[in-house]
This record gives sequence, C-alpha cells and structure tokens, in this order.
Amino acid sequence: MKARCILALLLCVPHYAPAYPAPPRGTENIPQLMSDATLVCKGEVVDAPEPVSVISSEPLARNTATARLHPDRCFKGSYAGQTIPVRFDGILPAAGGPHFVLHKGDYLLFFLKPQDRQYIIVDQWFGALPASREVGAQPSGADCMYLLELDLKAGLNDSNPERVRDSIRMLGNMKHLRSTAELKALLDTPDLLEKTYVWQALLRLKDYSVMPAVSEFFESHQQPPTELLLPRDELYLMQFELEMEIMTIRDPATLPYLHRFALSPGGYRLRDAALQAMRQIGSPKSAPTYLAALDDSNADNAFSAMQGLLTLAGGGPIPWVPTWKQFDEAPRFYAAQCRDWWNAEGKQAAARATATSK
Repeated sequence: MKARCILALLLCVPHYAPAYPAPPRGTENIPQLMSDATLVCKGEVVDAPEPVSVISSEPLARNTATARLHPDRCFKGSYAGQTIPVRFDGILPAAGGPHFVLHKGDYLLFFLKPQDRQYIIVDQWFGALPASREVGAQPSGADCMYLLELDLKAGLNDSNPERVRDSIRMLGNMKHLRSTAELKALLDTPDLLEKTYVWQALLRLKDYSVMPAVSEFFESHQQPPTELLLPRDELYLMQFELEMEIMTIRDPATLPYLHRFALSPGGYRLRDAALQAMRQIGSPKSAPTYLAALDDSNADNAFSAMQGLLTLAGGGPIPWVPTWKQFDEAPRFYAAQCRDWWNAEGKQAAARATATSK
C-alpha cells in the first residue's frame, strides 16, 4: 500500500538508505531537543580520535571515545573550561549499524546532556546538526529558543548554500518563530532548490501564504525518475518532502488547494497526501472531490476517497463496505457501489452529521 510506495522512493536515495531504521533527514523536533538538553551549543570539534571498525557478533558499546568541542555560541546551559568533552562512538561495527561519529573540524549545533562528567547527545539522529558559523545577536534576557532563532537567521546569510538550507530547515523545525520575515525575504531567490526549502519551512510553521507558489511548483515540475542520485536530484527529493508536508495540513482554509492536489494529473503521492489531509480536516466541502477521486488510477487513493465519504457520513457498519484487499481486486465495482450509496444514503447522513456537530 502507500507505505511501500514511499519506501520505494526513499531506498533510491543514499542519504535515506541506511541498513537500519532511521528517521527521514531534516525532521528534527527543535523544541523537544532543546527541552531534553542540558547544554545547547554550536562550535567546532577541535580534537577527536579516529573511530575504528571491528568485526563482532556482539553489540558494541556506545560512546567509547571523547571529542573536544570549542563552542562559538551557547543557547542553553553553561560549561567550565575552554572546550566541552563530547562522547561519540569510537568503535564501529564493520557490518554497519546505528552510530554517532565526530571528526576533527566538524562544525555542528549540539544538544547535549551530562554523563560521567562529560556530555552525550540527547538524540542519536538529531543531537548534532550541521550549522552555519555565522552568529546572531544575543539580546539580554532572551530565552534559549529566541537566541537560537536569531542565530539561525544569521545563518541565512552564509556564503555556503548548503549551510543556508540547513538554517532554513531548522527554522521551520522550531515550530514557532517570533517573525517569518527573514524566511519570506528569501522567496525572491532565483535558486529553486532554496525556494523549496523556504516553502517547506513555512508550511511547517503553518504559514500557508505560500500555497499558491507550491501549487504552481507541483503543476510545472515533472515527476521524479525511478531512481534518485544526490546531490544531483535533490530538487526531486524536495518535491517528495513537500508532498509529505501537504499530508500534515489541518487548516480548512487550504481546502481549495487540497481539492486541486487530490485530483492532480501528476504523481499519485501528491493525490494521496491531499486525500489524507482532507480526511483529517473532515469538511463536507470535500465530498465532490472524494467522489471524483473514487476513479483514481491508484487503488490506494481511490480507497482513501471512499473512506473519506464514509467518515463524512458518520461511519458505522455498512454491509457493502469492502476490505482494502477486496477493493483492490475490484476498484471500479466498489467505486460505483460507493457512489450509489452516497446518493441514496450517505449524502443525507453527512448532512445530519454536519448539523449535529454545529
């Protein structure tokens, strides 16, 4: 079903294809990381032993080596001395596996907690994030999240485009900003890849003023190839990530765009994302779109449209409703069955459900 389709795309992307489960890139929860950490600083790793690989049938100990971090800026907590000792995995399984490694010269934003008079990252995936060396203002009395926001906004002026994109993404992952003006100022950039990062960040901040531009992007950008090669195809990867952002929308004001996406002649993933968002919003205004989407060439999407209509009508036991497997074997038959039911009973039940909820 849908999960298989998503996985198939991710496995084509080296950054997303470890031999072990890992969360998608760029999905760090900055407020949670800040809350979990005792010490949050960014800076350069000035010393770190090289890790070694070993062949072992037993699980290897974690955090066996110590690096020294020279912080340029701290946003939460304090430390003693010129450098901060940070533990990392100095012994790696030759066959691969989850690990956290630091190298001399790395420049990262660290979310740390104490352990045995040293520090470890609070999250093995997102506890140390690539960051710009640019530093922001430090107004007196500012809380840690605002200090980080100002610092990340300074990173928008980095000469390295990759660090600019890192800053954009982390600003979006802060969940809330004092101001989005600095992000919106980047919307005039001629760099389409950078622009997709800004769209994603604003969508994550629930600023849907970019929906017209995102819609135009979906309409004009061709579907990705069956295999992606980074960094060459990162724009296609961002197209996929934007589709995933559409799935998280819960604002009824975006329904005109969701309805358009749900019937898009483009990729089935965008239609799936829109249908999933529509079902969570649960507006009766979506009924015509669900009825049209019953004919989606992708059986998953057609099944999702049927489920949307059933939800609008209040759910409950309905004898003709098929399992997914049954629907997949005869989608046109059940689409017709659903339309007949909707016209005979479902529409009236949805009207009653809407009236009751008011």
